[in-house]
Amino acid sequence: MPVRSYRYRLLEIIVGSLISAIGINMFVVPNHLLAGGVSGISLLLYYLFGLPVSVMLIVINIPIFILGFWKLHYGYVMRSLLGLGSLSLFIALTRPIVPAVNVNDLLLAAIFGGVMQGFGYGLVFRGRGSTGGADIISLILRRKWSTNVGATNFIMNAVIMACSTAFFDVRLVGYTLISMYISGVVLDKVQLGFDRAKNVLIVSDRANEVTEAILHRIGRGVTILKGKGAYSHAEKEVLMTSITITQLAKLKDVVYEEDPGAFVTVWEASEVLGRGFKPSPAKERSELEMNFNLKKWEEKFQHKKLKASKAD
Repeated sequence: MPVRSYRYRLLEIIVGSLISAIGINMFVVPNHLLAGGVSGISLLLYYLFGLPVSVMLIVINIPIFILGFWKLHYGYVMRSLLGLGSLSLFIALTRPIVPAVNVNDLLLAAIFGGVMQGFGYGLVFRGRGSTGGADIISLILRRKWSTNVGATNFIMNAVIMACSTAFFDVRLVGYTLISMYISGVVLDKVQLGFDRAKNVLIVSDRANEVTEAILHRIGRGVTILKGKGAYSHAEKEVLMTSITITQLAKLKDVVYEEDPGAFVTVWEASEVLGRGFKPSPAKERSELEMNFNLKKWEEKFQHKKLKASKAD
């Protein structure tokens, strides 16, 4: 599978920001729904004081990004800066031209808004970026105190939702939670991809024959593990392989043709990196360094940080 170019990743961030901005202006704002993170705070300020969402996104994120440049990976923060800038710009540009959809059913607005935001943010995350705010704060806290990123995001969003109940109808907060849940589900699907893989464990008395069949008839690699039966105490060879969902039926046929008594276990693999699947992060990073001299720029930035810390 070819490694996607760095330019393609930047395009994903920009297109994802555009889709999210359209979802916010089309479904979220017209129906007075909220959101999580800095976007939620910006929407609160807009509803209460009329402050532009696009401007507030940038203003609130300024101290967050300053801290991020000192604490996090330079490339990630730069891509997140692109995501924030694109989202803020597209929110401002699309507001006068995107038709506001005031639906009578708030549930539909929450669903459509959640789907569009989730799809857009999923593309941003696929591009190895973010739109700043809570994501950067969560990563900084994880580096300092080894906190869980998901838990940190949940706590921050819960605080924002709790504060919003003081100013808005609880119904709107409830529909916002539905929208955020849908957004999270769609985001995961887009970020991890719809072509999900399966991990398979095979316990067989004809391990060599099954291995050869998988290698040559399906074209997938196999790892041979050593096992032992708890009841029989007999030594067993356990085969492990990862396959695409479309290959699962064929794998079962191949295994049971070679060994009708084989024991097969199948479970979901949310992401598989390596040959035949997605490229490894190391391979992608080597391409970025080769095409854009990324290592040189990162070394320059680290050198400046070192000089500044010595001056202090």
